[in-house]
Amino acid sequence: MVRLYTAVGRYELRKEANGVKQPIVTVNLKEAALSMEEMLLWSCLIWNIMNKDEAKEAFREKTLQSGIAPNRFEAVLQRLELRHLIVSAEGEKGDIALYKLLANLYVVPINSSFSVKVQAFLRLFLFEHVPFSVAKIVFRREKYTEMEKKVLHLASQTHLSCAEILKCIENDVTDVSTSEKVIEALYDDDYSTCDNLGLFMWFYDNHRKILEAISTLYLNRNVIFDKWY
Repeated sequence: MVRLYTAVGRYELRKEANGVKQPIVTVNLKEAALSMEEMLLWSCLIWNIMNKDEAKEAFREKTLQSGIAPNRFEAVLQRLELRHLIVSAEGEKGDIALYKLLANLYVVPINSSFSVKVQAFLRLFLFEHVPFSVAKIVFRREKYTEMEKKVLHLASQTHLSCAEILKCIENDVTDVSTSEKVIEALYDDDYSTCDNLGLFMWFYDNHRKILEAISTLYLNRNVIFDKWY
């Protein structure tokens, strides 16, 4: 079995009244303040998809750089999963685990919001100590494949999960600008619901190609994931 992990949410470095800077991650419109060790693990997994050993090694490297004990990985991982800031899924093969991981996550384009780009830049530059010349790539103009353009076009109109984007693309739906159009596009039969849509989309012919486009956008820091819970 393969279990994969990733982080969800939008990052903000907020200055408190006492002048202390506090990392904040927003998921499902709810804000969560992170401790330093939580922030280190969350930052390992945002814009990354890893198995547990890879996440543990990435966390160990960051804790060594920050002077924090690395033996807290299991406790920090469990706490972040309970807080819905890190999500995971398991499958017999990697592609199944990846689909289960992403199917019900919502795709949020970064290029739809300059403020999100600024937050992404600050996280890379301040917390991951990425050189300025590298961190500034979040502001670059990307060249997208046709499938990636379709994903971004849909996700920029409304809040859609990966499974919902899959169905829209499979049915050649391009306009989801209103709630009525979303319902008409996604739930035009007697059996589809928001709970089972992800299961059905696995059997669509092009689900791997579409999922690859979403994953590429995520790994290239063009989108973040959100989650309803």
